[in-house]
Amino acid sequence: MSTDVIPFLKWGDYTSKDENTPDTLDIKVSDLETFDTEYSENVQVLLSTPNGLEYRILPLKSHTSNNASLLKLWMEGVRQKKIKKDVRFELYTWIGLSKNGFPIRRFRLNL
Repeated sequence: MSTDVIPFLKWGDYTSKDENTPDTLDIKVSDLETFDTEYSENVQVLLSTPNGLEYRILPLKSHTSNNASLLKLWMEGVRQKKIKKDVRFELYTWIGLSKNGFPIRRFRLNL
């Protein structure tokens, strides 16, 4: 029995501030069901890394943030059956500005 802990994807590792050259994450869906932790709503995925595909916990929405854009994109993709088990897609992310001029993480899915 494995006691490996699946690491969380850390948004702080992705620093692009340009929508035209966003950070790109190559993701393979391993589970559709979201789950809550103390800090966020999440989903388990396989992330393409230099070492191959590795399990990661993808935070979809922090409980302390109003930014639900990635959670909405995920739920819409699942509802439309574009996101399903074993589907691979690219997640683009960058830091943009909110309506009030504050930094906010933005997302786009390439399904």
